[in-house]
Amino acid sequence: MPHLFWVSAIAPFMVVVIGGVFDFLVHGDEHGIPIVGDLKKGINPISISQLRFNGKHVGVVVKAGLLSGILALAEGIAVGRSLAMIKNEQIDGNKEMIAFGMMNIVGSFTSCYLTTGPFSKSAVNFDAGGKTPMSNVVMSVCILLVLLFLAPLFKYTPLVALSSIIVVAMIGLIKVKEFIRLYRVDKFDFCICMVAFVGVVFFTMVIGLSASVGLSVLRALLYVARPATVKLGNITGTEVFRDVKQYPHAKSVPNILVLQLGSPIYFVNAGYLRERDFEMG
Repeated sequence: MPHLFWVSAIAPFMVVVIGGVFDFLVHGDEHGIPIVGDLKKGINPISISQLRFNGKHVGVVVKAGLLSGILALAEGIAVGRSLAMIKNEQIDGNKEMIAFGMMNIVGSFTSCYLTTGPFSKSAVNFDAGGKTPMSNVVMSVCILLVLLFLAPLFKYTPLVALSSIIVVAMIGLIKVKEFIRLYRVDKFDFCICMVAFVGVVFFTMVIGLSASVGLSVLRALLYVARPATVKLGNITGTEVFRDVKQYPHAKSVPNILVLQLGSPIYFVNAGYLRERDFEMG
């Protein structure tokens, strides 16, 4: 209900507060309940003076940064498109890449953690009712105030409380009907989707994204190496050509084989297309 929007917005906060108070009263950390632990107030110092480009670890840093950047970009665009589909919107991958790059460049001067669009935080923000970039500004100000004044109060927050917030928010992003539709439309796409889902949920984000991206690349290579080929026939009385299997009344042109190829002709698929030509001819 629109007038109860504040319920979803305040729910994560109440979970953290109630969980922290309960753990403090029963001394849950002494009974094996994992908690956040000690948090120091304040923000990280400016780090621009610590940048070095001639150290012995520059090569390792560049490799780690390249891998982290690719994964962060893939994760951010993936979650952005997932949320955009729910709201029937479109996002520009190029602009997203530029935004992530600028944020990480500026953040590197201030001891900032790798900036991306994580599934967990984005899902919580979306579930709380955030609709515009202004929600990120409000969230950033709140985080700044917490770091400056309230950080020690979160010492007794159980990790299970934080996990429950993420799980509840992520459940709202799972669309079973889309799984079913994808299975009916394209079995290969459904397999890629399930690999990504199982990898992220039961293993790690890196495993899920890497496996799904690898399968997507494999599929692209298979489509190039073995493209779809369709024999076309002329619709009588017109200049239109259609698939003879879908249009049985379409007539083939005498002594001419008309094919529609699903991919340009490369050396990798030349042999396969030659075989298909002989089969259809």
